[in-house]
Amino acid sequence: MTRRLINHQITQPVIQPVTQPVNGRHALGPTRAHGFVLPVVILLIVLVGVSSSIMLQRHIARSKTVERQLRSYQEHHGSRSIQAVVEAWLKTPTARPREIGEMLEADGLAFTVDTGDGTTINIHLFPGQGTMLTRVTGVAEQDREQARLAVALLQGIVRDELDYRRRTRPVGPLGVDPNNASIEVLIAIVRAVLGDSPGASQYEGLLTDAVQRGDAVTLQSLANFATEASIESDKRSQLSRFLTITPDLWRFRVDQFGSPVVGRPLLGQYRGLLLLGSTTVTSGNTFEQPPPFLSWESVDLDDPLAVE
Repeated sequence: MTRRLINHQITQPVIQPVTQPVNGRHALGPTRAHGFVLPVVILLIVLVGVSSSIMLQRHIARSKTVERQLRSYQEHHGSRSIQAVVEAWLKTPTARPREIGEMLEADGLAFTVDTGDGTTINIHLFPGQGTMLTRVTGVAEQDREQARLAVALLQGIVRDELDYRRRTRPVGPLGVDPNNASIEVLIAIVRAVLGDSPGASQYEGLLTDAVQRGDAVTLQSLANFATEASIESDKRSQLSRFLTITPDLWRFRVDQFGSPVVGRPLLGQYRGLLLLGSTTVTSGNTFEQPPPFLSWESVDLDDPLAVE
């Protein structure tokens, strides 16, 4: 009885199977762990790449902003220096507004400035009052309606935008110099001022024929045209405000060239309008003269209008 009980309490040991390593690693659960780590690594790489790209773009944007500010600073002070030189030249006894045309070279060169560092600056002047004024808000009330009509007529005659830009200007006096104006500008002015009044067509023909022949239009010739076409006195007076043979407005071009050592490249170019009639002292201030520059802009050398 005792022996049978002892045999009943003895149990056989349970032998557990040993997991064999696969390629030096245990095969128990590695797939799930590695499947979780790989997306995290990829996500971190993407985040680092995006952050680096954003930082680089910000750095480039800051660099361009600083470059634009520096260029604007240089252009501002450079243009002011050139304007000061031109204003000083205009005050010299030899530079009389009415005789400027006789002082220019064939290509319009007025004078050259040597800056001392190898850079040279050429200032060119061209007749500028042969174009039509487009901003007529400052025109006297008695002529404003006709001035606005002349602009509208010119837009109808000249359909090409580039040609229209060549024949107009935003600032300056109302009067147009017939000796430097295009036929289209003269036609628009005559039709705006005279309308369908008697003699309008004849006056237009006399004026345009003289310009096309290359005749010099003078104050006397304008009076003769008006007399022959029987233009009324009030219309003659208004025509005299739209047509002038004593222009004060000039176009200028400033060319800045580099050193001859590097082939004198064109470093920059500026253009605008210069009112030589403003060189007289005003009654409001007898010590300072008003600046003669009506406009000043940097030229895009790819612009078709950049070349005179």
